[in-house]
Amino acid sequence: MRNLRLFVSAVAFFLCCIKPTIAAEYRLYAAAGIKIPLIALSQTYQRESGHSIVNDFDTAGAAEKKFLADPNASFLITTKPRIDKAIASSLLTNGQAIHLVDTAAGIASSQAVKPVVRNGADLKAALLSAKKIAFSDPARGATVGLHFVKVIRELGIEQEVMAKAMVARDGIETMRLIQSKTVDIGITQMSEVVQADRTTLVGPFPKEFELVSQYVLWYKTTGDAGVDGFVKLLTSSRAAGIFAQEGLLPVTSR
Repeated sequence: MRNLRLFVSAVAFFLCCIKPTIAAEYRLYAAAGIKIPLIALSQTYQRESGHSIVNDFDTAGAAEKKFLADPNASFLITTKPRIDKAIASSLLTNGQAIHLVDTAAGIASSQAVKPVVRNGADLKAALLSAKKIAFSDPARGATVGLHFVKVIRELGIEQEVMAKAMVARDGIETMRLIQSKTVDIGITQMSEVVQADRTTLVGPFPKEFELVSQYVLWYKTTGDAGVDGFVKLLTSSRAAGIFAQEGLLPVTSR
């Protein structure tokens, strides 16, 4: 009995000395084109680690601005040119950049009979015949929105398109306008089309106007095991499969 009491006392002392793992919260700002897979991966990470990821999705430019304004943020996912520029200007320091996935600019349609867009002439005809067109706000740093304005200028139809255009806050709103049939054509990342309603996808821009963006993950290398664990998940083969299912293009090499 004495030995049992000693054993119980020893176990109680040992348990009192163990420090419980404290669940941490990490903030992530990302371009909306990667929203659905990131939500799924964040939920997986929370189940497996106990730590939580607080996601904020916006245009590529707005996501970058929000991250830079938040000293407690850990992760940023936006386009490679923005990451490169921020690193070169020392806005991003003490961290690491990883090429995560790629995404292509695409076209969505709410019409029962979708336009066939094989070349610039097809794209021009589709845009001119549409009654309403939505695209993400270039002023808010929307990558595809900025590209689309250049395209319609090259096609010589900027005035006609802008007269019937609805400038959306981001790609998510663009797809809401498509799903509600408020507009005939929506211009955004193909991944955003697939994640919202893949049945509305017309396809990518024709070859001469193709836009493929590299989404880059930047994170603070502070030696935090929680941060490192989430990065490991994001760059795993399991994550690659989830990204591919949601319309994102795999990275062949890092």
